[in-house]
Amino acid sequence: MSEFTREEDNYLLDLTVDEAHILINLVEQLLELLGVEDIPHHYDESDPFAQLMHQLKPAPDEVATPEDPVLLRLLPNAYADPESAADFRRFTEPAMRSKKNATLRKAREALAVIVDTNSPGVIEELDSATWLAVINDLRIALSVRLEISESSFEKFEALPEEDPQKPLYAVYFWLGWLQSNLLDLMLA
Repeated sequence: MSEFTREEDNYLLDLTVDEAHILINLVEQLLELLGVEDIPHHYDESDPFAQLMHQLKPAPDEVATPEDPVLLRLLPNAYADPESAADFRRFTEPAMRSKKNATLRKAREALAVIVDTNSPGVIEELDSATWLAVINDLRIALSVRLEISESSFEKFEALPEEDPQKPLYAVYFWLGWLQSNLLDLMLA
């Protein structure tokens, strides 16, 4: 299993080609869900990750409370009062989307090197804050789609190997491990 390592002030991530493909697939789908149109990701109906992420179309260009539960978790309302929430969203959401797009693109760029060469590789001198944000956003998206709860790990372990949801849960828990690994290094 891949992990983050640290050499003095530099963080590195060693990935297999399959792990890089999984991450780039999730990153591209999240970019698409956030409304980015220039990502060369093609929807594959047989891909369980694509099926999970494409439950609703991307949000419209206008700033409104997202209908998609993933977008609502990634871009939450700041206030319970609808009018105050709408005002706050109008002034903050474009910058939040822009920041998320930038961090996801940065990770995608690094992952593309491994995917394009089709050989395992190390992402060197990575920005730990960017990767922490990307992993967190990917975990949030998966947790909403999978309806993660306190009993989800037990549910995952009980799923038969041929269940199409088993790999989705596995990726969610793997991302949690990567996030924990990176946080431990950052706090050390």
